[in-house]
Amino acid sequence: MSYSIIPFILVLLALVVIIVVLIRKFPQLTLLDVENLPEVKEEKKKDDFLKKRVDKKNIENKEKITKKIEPLIEIWKKIQIKFRKYVGKVKLEAGEKTELQSVVRQATEKNEKQKDSEITSEVDKLLKEGDAAYEQEDYEKAEEKYIEAIRVDAKNISAYRGLGDVYVKQGQLSEAKETYKFLLQLDEDDDYVLIKLGDVFEKEGNYAEAIRYYEKAILLNPNISNRFAKFAELLESVEEYGAANEAILQALELEPQNPKYLDKLVEISILIGQKSNAEEAFKRLRMVNPENQKLLSFRQRIDEME
Repeated sequence: MSYSIIPFILVLLALVVIIVVLIRKFPQLTLLDVENLPEVKEEKKKDDFLKKRVDKKNIENKEKITKKIEPLIEIWKKIQIKFRKYVGKVKLEAGEKTELQSVVRQATEKNEKQKDSEITSEVDKLLKEGDAAYEQEDYEKAEEKYIEAIRVDAKNISAYRGLGDVYVKQGQLSEAKETYKFLLQLDEDDDYVLIKLGDVFEKEGNYAEAIRYYEKAILLNPNISNRFAKFAELLESVEEYGAANEAILQALELEPQNPKYLDKLVEISILIGQKSNAEEAFKRLRMVNPENQKLLSFRQRIDEME
């Protein structure tokens, strides 16, 4: 155990000796002026010389580069000026183009409006001539005017309606149906056309189709009393008396004092055996139309009811 500690003691003693030497020499080291050593001075002079040479060289190079790029700078300035002028010109041209486009667009719109106005004016003139001929029962001339109006405006609803009406008057029911059905392609909810088709089918004796078209028209516009009255007649013709009774009652709701509707209500009430309703309708009819030639007949038929 005593032998193992000996090396440690020797190392410790060596360190103590080194520390003592350093402490004794430290004052001398601190007084040493490294900057004034001949070797250091000589090296510093050399560095200063080299630095001056480098700075001088850099200045010379910078002057040479400046002289070389001065023409390029002038060229770049000229390019910039030209570019700015070009941009300004482009903007000006773009503005002029936009203004020109605006003028052209306005002129085009004006021409289109003028053209539309001229077309409308021409069509209106033809329609008036067609309507006048129709009223005068000159159906050939009316047909001609309506067809001319369609040539000018291929989707003019009034022209097609007039043409369809002319075909009905001329007894050309197939042509009338084709015309009215074409109108339904333009507007499937055109209740006027639906009624016209119902009338055509009635003329052909096809009451089922007539009833179908009348029903559609009434559903679209339930505020026209004579349609309900006509609907009641069609239903009566196929012996649908209950439905016919409801239809004529709807007509009377719109026109309570209409003698034709009251006449029809008395008739249907008798047919369906509703004596009290027939009696009430008879009284109303006698009040609004005491000269009605059917009153006596209605009275006798009502009295015979059980």
